[in-house]
Amino acid sequence: MPDQPTSWADTAASLLSKLSGGVEVAFNFEQMELQVPNPANPTTPTTWRLNGSLRIRTRGENPPSGALPPANPSTLG
Repeated sequence: MPDQPTSWADTAASLLSKLSGGVEVAFNFEQMELQVPNPANPTTPTTWRLNGSLRIRTRGENPPSGALPPANPSTLG
């Protein structure tokens, strides 16, 4: 099996590295629950409840694999 992402950042980078400019991926959630690690209490995960949608859009050219530019929050939105 190919290398699998080991963190949320790795997962996002892997997804974005496969998308070329002008692509949009949309996810819709209804009453989805996701348990994530809780750094404040490692024995009890935190539950995130998701209702709504998440849309990821790309612009410009796709950078070479593994060479994603650093995040710039002022350009997001």
